Amino acid sequence: MSGDVVRICCVQAESIPHAPDINLARAQEYAREARKQGASLVMFPEQYPTGWNPHDTGFTDDGTGVIFQGWAAVAKEAGVHVLGSYRKETATMPQNVAAVFTPEGDCIAEYAKIHLFSPGGEDLSFLPGGELATFTLGGIRFGIAICYDLRFPDLFCAYARTGCSAVIVPAAWPCARLKHWNLFLHARALENQMYVAGINPAEGRAGGEYCGGTAVINPQGEAVARVEGGGPALLLADINPAEVLAARAAFPVCADRRDDLYPSL
Repeated sequence: MSGDVVRICCVQAESIPHAPDINLARAQEYAREARKQGASLVMFPEQYPTGWNPHDTGFTDDGTGVIFQGWAAVAKEAGVHVLGSYRKETATMPQNVAAVFTPEGDCIAEYAKIHLFSPGGEDLSFLPGGELATFTLGGIRFGIAICYDLRFPDLFCAYARTGCSAVIVPAAWPCARLKHWNLFLHARALENQMYVAGINPAEGRAGGEYCGGTAVINPQGEAVARVEGGGPALLLADINPAEVLAARAAFPVCADRRDDLYPSL
């Protein structure tokens, strides 16, 4: 858990549906600017290259396609770590995957969404993941979750148990339930005494389903950075592992868990 302070950048941006070339070109600009502002890790909303649709399995990628390779190019050209998502091809149905790329363009972590959004039918078109995924940057361990995962607290507890100081949550969370989004971001951070960074799309030029809400919450459950409004924005925040250690030492709530009564992951 020990490490230096790492500056992250959450990109709240509009995604043009079915236009990965346009969206990835914009991602390149965002990543370049974030790097200029001192970010070591730049993160984008769920399925940013294509837009999120629970029934759309187009643009699946086996690691050689335009989206996976596009993310690698974004990271390499900007010289920064990048978290982006894509639809990973499997032998059956695709998976909704978030991947982390190094400044050299190498993929160092992949997380396949564990909890598929059944109210929207995502479980009918996608295959759920079955594993946690972590990566280390600047001596800090990060976990990854995706959108609907935010409603399942045991996942975040499991990440805390692996020594994560922060969990990143790329999402496509609609305006209609944005109050839930804000509540869960704060709750997951506070109950596990860790940082939680939620990256949500900007509102479209004609309004519509999304209205922002991107925020970074600290181990005390406080917003250390939040985008005000639904427009495009770069949100920067520092992840300080000393803050996590201090919170857990001052109020060691996790030590009082009764896993003999309610086993967790």
